[in-house]
Amino acid sequence: MSSRPEEDLSCSICQDIFKDPVVLTCSHSFCRACLQTWWRGKITQECPYCKRKNLCEAFMAAAAASEHLCTLHSEKLKIFCLDHQEPVCVICRDSRIHSGHRFRPVDEAAQEHREELQKILKPLQDKLAALQDARAEGDQTLKFIRLQSQQTEKQIREQFQKLHQFLQQEERAKVAALQEEEARKSGVMKEKVAALSREIVQPHGPRLQNRPTEPTLTDKTL
Repeated sequence: MSSRPEEDLSCSICQDIFKDPVVLTCSHSFCRACLQTWWRGKITQECPYCKRKNLCEAFMAAAAASEHLCTLHSEKLKIFCLDHQEPVCVICRDSRIHSGHRFRPVDEAAQEHREELQKILKPLQDKLAALQDARAEGDQTLKFIRLQSQQTEKQIREQFQKLHQFLQQEERAKVAALQEEEARKSGVMKEKVAALSREIVQPHGPRLQNRPTEPTLTDKTL
């Protein structure tokens, strides 16, 4: 393998930075998923890089952990350490690191944790239900407000439409009355002007008709 730092941190299968790395006994490292995929369908499980046919203890321990086995002793995790709050095997229980600790069977501890979680979860579920009810009520209130606003807007538009129609009718009536008054006053004024014209012309008419004819120059000489 290359000694460059960036390559030392890279899986030679996917050529990417290690994800959940596994070290084989030949000291070559690979991503766990890459190694499992590489080995799938193969008769022998060998190193993808050097082809050495042996398994890594670290990989076996990791695989055991995924099957709920102790990563240190490959024993089943049957006991739960109450002090460290973790499952352990019987060997771990008797080890110095867990000396004086309190233990429970895993099933019993799981049930206790399940009950504690239910106690914690119950008020949260109640609160969630209350929030959902409040949200539903809020949604209904919003719908009512929106509907009420739409109805009020419709009423306002209808009222203003009626008001506009009334004002237009009033406008037409006022204009018609004004035009009628104008025509009446104009007619009266025209009659007065015509009467005055007649008074001016009529007094001089008879005089002009009865005035004697002046004798002509020929009559005087005769």
